[in-house]
Amino acid sequence: MPHLAAARVIALLAAVAGVAAPTASAQAPYQIPPDNPFVNTPGARAEVYVYGLRNPYRWSFDRLTGDIYIGDVGGSVAEEITYLPRAQSAGANLGWNCHEGNAAGPGGCTAPGHRPPQHTYPETGEPVIGGYVVRTPSLGAFQGRYLFGRYSGVIRWLGQGATGTPMETGLSVPQLTSFGEDGVGRLYVTSQAGPVSLLTASGNTLMAQPVGNFAEPAAVAAPPGDPDRLFIAELGGHVRLRIGGQVHDFLDIDALVATGGEQGLLAVAVAPDYATSGRVFVFYTANDGDLTLDEVRRSAADPNRADPATRRNLLTIEHSAAGNHNGGQLQFGPDGYLYLSTGDGGGQGDPEGDAQSVGSLLGKVLRINPTPTIAPPPPPLAPADTRAPRLSTRVPRRQRVLRLGGAVAYAGCDEACTIAAAGVLRVGKRRLRLAGARRVARASQVGRRLRLKAGLKRRQARILRRALRRGRRPTVRLSLRATDPAGNRSPVTRRTVRVRRR
Repeated sequence: MPHLAAARVIALLAAVAGVAAPTASAQAPYQIPPDNPFVNTPGARAEVYVYGLRNPYRWSFDRLTGDIYIGDVGGSVAEEITYLPRAQSAGANLGWNCHEGNAAGPGGCTAPGHRPPQHTYPETGEPVIGGYVVRTPSLGAFQGRYLFGRYSGVIRWLGQGATGTPMETGLSVPQLTSFGEDGVGRLYVTSQAGPVSLLTASGNTLMAQPVGNFAEPAAVAAPPGDPDRLFIAELGGHVRLRIGGQVHDFLDIDALVATGGEQGLLAVAVAPDYATSGRVFVFYTANDGDLTLDEVRRSAADPNRADPATRRNLLTIEHSAAGNHNGGQLQFGPDGYLYLSTGDGGGQGDPEGDAQSVGSLLGKVLRINPTPTIAPPPPPLAPADTRAPRLSTRVPRRQRVLRLGGAVAYAGCDEACTIAAAGVLRVGKRRLRLAGARRVARASQVGRRLRLKAGLKRRQARILRRALRRGRRPTVRLSLRATDPAGNRSPVTRRTVRVRRR
């Protein structure tokens, strides 16, 4: 966020204050999961799931185990990371303001059942940016490790359960604002300076591969299982939708969003049933300072944009007295419920004691079930294309390779595709790689075979000519493969061509 280091990191999301009771003509904006820990506690808010937090700006679920890792921004003593096993997360008390890290907090109180953090580091103006446990094979040596960072950009890792001594990853992303997962578990980082980057790895070194530049990106989210769509929340009030290399302006609410300090559009979450419901959720600070959670739906006319007429408010909490500790995280859990978190209300030390009070929605992780709107959902998205193109080939078995300048193949697809051809010239024990070829079979050419040639280079032509004069029997091994626009690839087709002298 703007001036994130000076103001400390954002606190996670907001909650429900004064939500109207449902009537015969109105649908409740959300439901309370029946197994929430304080459903039957007198005086408690039933939305509360975890309490005793100061400013939990970024936190996550382990997509394999469902365990929770929370990065809580410190006050004057410590930044902390707390690990909550899934079976022990409901109703957990993380201790603020009775404790800060492993020290006594400013509240001068005791916290019942306090869960201390697994990792802390001294508060020096370097807010913690909570991250994720790596569950994507593409990050190799980092599998099973917990990545986290600081706003300055340094990214480190801890063992599973946030254990051990923090180790360097070799990567720094200045003005780091968040980590995020796409629909298949690949990890991204966002920088307030503009880049959104996919995390990659080379051995024990982490790397960031930019996928685009945005206006102060704060968070990313994606529909579960969808490898193509990535939603990016920009602090100023836009949600961008990136599909492949194309970026669309999915939602524009900049007229509703207050910016500056720790305020802005802080988070976006995508419903697990997005393919059919088109539901997307945004959390932001409204112009009056109130914390706001809204739902919008994908447009029936344009699947790459939201329909502004479908926007509805789910949660609002009064927050006009403080500009900091607004919140920042919003995500669906493995149980399909929507989780969000709030800071302790702003200021320093939580003098009102909100974090320790289960009757307050501040300083909490909240858990709700957002019910569908009465309006019918938009038409479902077409299912993701996961079928490989079918490649048909015709390769003459004997060819005048010298005269043709290479080995020729004819290939086509049952859909629009790109066909690649490669060849290896075999002369005795020698293997010489020919120049590859690539052709695009457009939709109008489906069913037709295109001509591709793995070309001879000048030196290879001399070697082949000499071999033929000496009575050798050289061959060319051709390999062909098709790739469709969705990135699906056909199996490799291999054919052997005997080289004719004449």
